[in-house]
Amino acid sequence: MNKKAVQREKLPPLDLLVSTVAHEIKNLNNCTTFNTPILREYLERLTPILDDYAENHQNLDLFGMTYPEFRKDIFNLVNNIETASSRINEIISDLMEFIKNSYKGELRWLDLKQVVEKGIAVCRSQISRRVKSFDVNISENFPQVYTDPKALEQIMVNFLINAAQAADKKNSWVKLSVKQGKGIWRDSLIIEVSDNGCGMDIATREKIFSPFFTTKASGKGTGLGLFVSNSLAEALDARIEVESAPGKGSTFRIILHKGNSSLKKDCTLAPHQLAQELVASAI
Repeated sequence: MNKKAVQREKLPPLDLLVSTVAHEIKNLNNCTTFNTPILREYLERLTPILDDYAENHQNLDLFGMTYPEFRKDIFNLVNNIETASSRINEIISDLMEFIKNSYKGELRWLDLKQVVEKGIAVCRSQISRRVKSFDVNISENFPQVYTDPKALEQIMVNFLINAAQAADKKNSWVKLSVKQGKGIWRDSLIIEVSDNGCGMDIATREKIFSPFFTTKASGKGTGLGLFVSNSLAEALDARIEVESAPGKGSTFRIILHKGNSSLKKDCTLAPHQLAQELVASAI
């Protein structure tokens, strides 16, 4: 029996495992989904009391913020929790859908700026905790691109989280830019995430898209983020490029070919192909 046949035989148990884990995650996330609106209602009832107190204490400082900043931040945090919870449910629903059949990415014409801003909202708090400076530069007047916003958002979020987790300096920074390509990339739109973190040597860089490969400590990462990102990029007829050097940081970019008519095709993100890749790497 050849290796591919062995992989196919292993797929049903893998499907069952993925389905079971997805079900459990969704059940746990339902706690967040249910309780977040209640938390917001509690805060809405408490803030008038705090407003009155702050009115009589003009120099009130909370967690290094003025009271107006603190008040705004509280509701931003609740909104971020709600957005992240909703995103988890969307991912799990998509996962369950393509386990049953195959998941078709929702291709449509979209404004890259909106996708980027939504992705930033998901992970901004994690970036802020780890990185001193986070800069975003999005060029104006982009042509729209025909692609799957969920897939693109997931790739970008993975890039941003990895950049934040690579921070190892007091003056750590992460920079995100969305721009139109020049020169050999003139027909492309580029989302680029750079950092000045720990960086990678050549040997590590060659393995980062392999499933289950991670440089993080045990329990800190699955080693699937970049593997999934690369698989999604390939499904979108895009490509990921990486530059990195030890101690100097890394740059990850996804290059979308705006002039490529293949972006207008029905794009199938085939989960069973993804599962086969996982099995192939595990045996």
